[in-house]
Amino acid sequence: MNFGERLQRALQESGMSQAELGRRVGTTSQSVNGWCISGIIPRKEVLERLPEVFDRPLYWFFMTDQEERAIAAGHLTNPDLSERQKQMLTIFEQLPTPEQDNMISVFGERLKELDEFVKQYMSRRVKDID
Repeated sequence: MNFGERLQRALQESGMSQAELGRRVGTTSQSVNGWCISGIIPRKEVLERLPEVFDRPLYWFFMTDQEERAIAAGHLTNPDLSERQKQMLTIFEQLPTPEQDNMISVFGERLKELDEFVKQYMSRRVKDID
């Protein structure tokens, strides 16, 4: 199932019209119709509003019915993730998008700091060995 089909399903299940969705996300019913039938993906600002409008996570609009059933049954897991990684993802997914972006930025900066620390440490260590 593609984005347009999932969006149509959300509209149908909520009883909302395309015009009403357009008003809620700041666009026209023609744009919404294009998303539903043409395979067009809305711009980022609109995508970020869909979870609030439909009370569904954004990823829901991009998943298949099979993935949805697996999640509902508790069978969709990633065995490659450690328990700590799963815990982090669970917490991360509960944050609003701006906070998720902030956390990614903070983690990236912290990683740069640690890389620089290790680089300086190793540089001093090589000098000490020589």
